Amino acid sequence: MTRLPEAELTVMRAVWRLTPPAATGEIHALLEEERPWNLSALQTLLSRLIQKGFLRGEKRGRQNAYTPLVEEGEYLAFENRPFLRGRGLPGLVACLYESRSVTRKELEELRAFLDRAIAGEEER
Repeated sequence: MTRLPEAELTVMRAVWRLTPPAATGEIHALLEEERPWNLSALQTLLSRLIQKGFLRGEKRGRQNAYTPLVEEGEYLAFENRPFLRGRGLPGLVACLYESRSVTRKELEELRAFLDRAIAGEEER
């Protein structure tokens, strides 16, 4: 797996949010909610993602449709692995908190998730 440039990652995030297979028009509409997107540039990025093995493309009538071949969690784990090796999960959470990248509510959700995970491990 390779690290995606920001523009390709933005497109992949849109594809992950849609029900596969996602048509070019659906992807374009979702991306347009945040900022204007050039359709030609989007098609180029989708082609690159197919070449890199992140998407499968198929013809659907007059549009192409795309199915992710890499799950979002799999990619995020790949991208975060070097950071986690250096500082570990506690370091990651501390960094996010100190940079104000996470809210108190998100930290509470993380705590609840960890509590459930620990309880699940104890049941094994």
